[in-house]
Amino acid sequence: MLNKIEEIRSFIAIEVPQEAKAFLEKVSTELKRTRADVKWVRPEGIHLTLKFLGQVRMDLIAVLERELAPVFAEFTPFEIQIAGLGAFPGLGRPRVVWAGLTEPFGALPLMAGRLDEKLERFGFSREKRPFSPHLTLGRVRSNSGLAAMVETVRQQMDIQGPKFTADHAILFQSILKPSGAEYRALCRFYFSR
Repeated sequence: MLNKIEEIRSFIAIEVPQEAKAFLEKVSTELKRTRADVKWVRPEGIHLTLKFLGQVRMDLIAVLERELAPVFAEFTPFEIQIAGLGAFPGLGRPRVVWAGLTEPFGALPLMAGRLDEKLERFGFSREKRPFSPHLTLGRVRSNSGLAAMVETVRQQMDIQGPKFTADHAILFQSILKPSGAEYRALCRFYFSR
């Protein structure tokens, strides 16, 4: 009888520092007051996803660590700022509420593109949509209270949050629990210094 190879749910992301998470928690608190039917992301779970991998065989983790390190080494640390609020696919029919991100050199879309190229060799599908740097604040569950939340988002579309320096990315394991997802860092990829 063959042994089933263990798989884990995983993604690659940039961590968001505590100061930025505290700012986002205040923004989420304001949005929660609308009582919209949204599953809000816990502040400790907020991160900048570069690539969602889905189910990955455990024996592939060490290979990914070795193969992806040079991709991240192509980049030097850079500054990111939280800027703006919005929703995917749009405020007319929001499914995901997000805080936007800006950075001066376009490093994030370039990094996501390089990851897509490298990961395609290992059987991971390329993203069909252009990379849009954002931090997910919540996922809409129904239309209940949605109009008030959308209006609050419109009023705060131009918010400016803290800046932070990105100097590494992490391959995370995502463990789904009834209380919400928990994330465990499997390996870190440092940008060149």
